[in-house]
Amino acid sequence: MSVLAKRKLDELEDSDDEEPMLGRQVLPVANLPDSFDGVPTDGLQYLFTVRRDARLLPHVTRVDNPYATPEVPITGPEPGPSEPKPHRDVLPSEEWRTTFLRRFKNFRKNSVQPTIHVRIPNASSKIMPDKKERDLWWAFLAGRPESEWNPPKKPKQPKVSRWQQRNAKKGMGTIAFADDLHENASLFYDAPDGGGVEAGPSNASFDMQGEASTSEAAQSLPTPSGTPAPPEVSADVSMTSESDAVIVQSTPVVCVPREPTPTLMQYIDHRYAIHLLMYFTHWINLRLDSPTLSVTDITQSHARWMFTLLSRVDDWISSDETSLLRNLARACISLMAARRRRRAAENEDPEEGEDVKVMDDTSCWMIIGAITGMWGQTDLWTDAEVSLNEAMDAA
Repeated sequence: MSVLAKRKLDELEDSDDEEPMLGRQVLPVANLPDSFDGVPTDGLQYLFTVRRDARLLPHVTRVDNPYATPEVPITGPEPGPSEPKPHRDVLPSEEWRTTFLRRFKNFRKNSVQPTIHVRIPNASSKIMPDKKERDLWWAFLAGRPESEWNPPKKPKQPKVSRWQQRNAKKGMGTIAFADDLHENASLFYDAPDGGGVEAGPSNASFDMQGEASTSEAAQSLPTPSGTPAPPEVSADVSMTSESDAVIVQSTPVVCVPREPTPTLMQYIDHRYAIHLLMYFTHWINLRLDSPTLSVTDITQSHARWMFTLLSRVDDWISSDETSLLRNLARACISLMAARRRRRAAENEDPEEGEDVKVMDDTSCWMIIGAITGMWGQTDLWTDAEVSLNEAMDAA
């Protein structure tokens, strides 16, 4: 709409000659020229000046933009030797996080889909330990034999009813009396002269038998001059057998860690996965408390188990389950921070001197990335950055 047409429309709407109607100006207004600059003498002239000045006002007002001119950055002094060092870029890149989260979501979808080789679970044999057996699960993941993670259950002792206990108390006197009779019968001294069957062994016969057995044993004992030789066994053969026994006993048992295969994962649901992830949090904290014990090592096999168990967790979880996952992520952050402090204290190269079987930083970032991205715990990235930078600055 042009300016001229708009002006005509405004003049038409504000015309004083229109008939008063509902919704329009109903008060009388003086009909004066636009060049009137006198002092209004009545209400008609005052309304005229008010409407004239209102038409001259702009329809839109604008405030000056305070950010129109860019601010000049304030350059501070360069950090000196006594000032804290600037924080390093210790977190994975945004591109890595986005790519990993997309692939992890696809892995979750593929892991829950049935394949053409669907196997019905066999309930007769035990595949894994019970959910509440934490120590047995550690042995199971370490690849220990079934006898260690599936020990035979102790037989339950039958419960004694009150009636049996009452009868047992009543029969205590009779049982004691029978024992006394048996004792008296065994100490019978009057043996018959005709060589009949004795009612019990006498002290004389017991002493004679004891002396005879003692003398026979004394005669059979070897003496320094008459020690019997071994029954035709050469010294070489006996030494060889002993050395073989020593070699067999000294050979360590090699245990291959168990992997989270689809056959095992079909038995694990959301609740089971959350419970096992809680165990891994405990084991990582135990490793941080006792870093010198090799039996508490968190291996790459454990990292694969944690990654696979996270794929079994539902998309929507409760606050308590969210807290458990956050504790797992913080345990991984603490594990990386402790490793950085140890490297800095021992002047180790990050790429050298690390056991390939131990859970590395890449595996920790995968666990943290899955928890932060899948369940919206993005504030853990800030906690990880602060914790790792403090560990490196302290060293």
